[in-house]
Amino acid sequence: MGSLTIQTSASKGWLHEKGGFSFDERYYFDPLYRWEQDRAIDQFLAQSFPDHAIYNMESNLVQREFFTPNQVLVGGIQPNLILGACLGAEFIFPPDKDPDILTKPLEDIETADALPTPATLLEHPLIKQLDEQIVSMRRENLDLSMIPPFFWDTSGRATVHGFITTSLKFYGENIYLIVYDDPEFVSALHEWIMDVYIMLIQHFSEVGEMRVSSVHIGECSGTMLRPKHYERFIVPYASKMGRTLGPIRLHSCGHSDHLLDSIGKIDNFRVIDTGSNTSLTAIREKFGSDFQIDLAPPAELLLDGSPREQILLWLDQVLVENENGPLQIGYHLEPGYSLENCLAIHDELHNRGLVKKGR
Repeated sequence: MGSLTIQTSASKGWLHEKGGFSFDERYYFDPLYRWEQDRAIDQFLAQSFPDHAIYNMESNLVQREFFTPNQVLVGGIQPNLILGACLGAEFIFPPDKDPDILTKPLEDIETADALPTPATLLEHPLIKQLDEQIVSMRRENLDLSMIPPFFWDTSGRATVHGFITTSLKFYGENIYLIVYDDPEFVSALHEWIMDVYIMLIQHFSEVGEMRVSSVHIGECSGTMLRPKHYERFIVPYASKMGRTLGPIRLHSCGHSDHLLDSIGKIDNFRVIDTGSNTSLTAIREKFGSDFQIDLAPPAELLLDGSPREQILLWLDQVLVENENGPLQIGYHLEPGYSLENCLAIHDELHNRGLVKKGR
């Protein structure tokens, strides 16, 4: 045991549906209130799954070995939403979903000259509010471990959304046309996004006294790019983050076989996090037997109505293709998932002696 692990988190939708928990604005902006509710969720999940590693964690971002019950999140909001709010977008807080922003704050810009200077964003009231909460938490709650914005556990791994993922969120779907029509604009926009994310990570690292150990880049929309566009619009900016901040863990949503060569060109690239039947054989051939792979099962195999045998066949294939390399299987428990199928992954790994049963 040790080269293979499994980690599951419960989504806000599932927690709302099964446990009656709600996630309002106060949950995100009152750190002690959130801490109390998170501990109640921890207890609910421990009672619901005493024999399975299913936790209250932000999807795919928390590392179990660096999670402690006394950690309290300040500004525990997805990073692109914090930046979007600083650009003028309004938050929304559905009680049964993750928060979001209502508008695309950059959809009307025509040139990169219209973007604000990164340093001016540090004067935004939201950043000031988060800074004040960090200072207050450190001064008044010495028994709690304070986790600043852009971080999710005690490891020091910072988190950002990727470059095309952020530009899609802020500019809109036309960004995929602009990569052809005005590639210089896209390059300038992505360089600005990189500069802002580096600045905010370094700022909250300093204010929160959290040393940056590595960076997770969630390039959720990158699989819709061709390799040549990935290498122009993502690789240079991810590489600079790797050189400036630390080792990169890259999340690539969707089938990513066509991008492996391009992803491999990122400087200081150490971990790939992917799913949707991306070939483990191809990853091992490209990056080697000692490379860390974090893998999500195909969502369609976890849905209600999917035969249990299909998820076990997928698991068989994964174990063969992985060739005993370092692997973490992870998924986010959502409404509409088959609990039987989800738990079958845990149970089969335990039955094979690959993971220990329990929490």
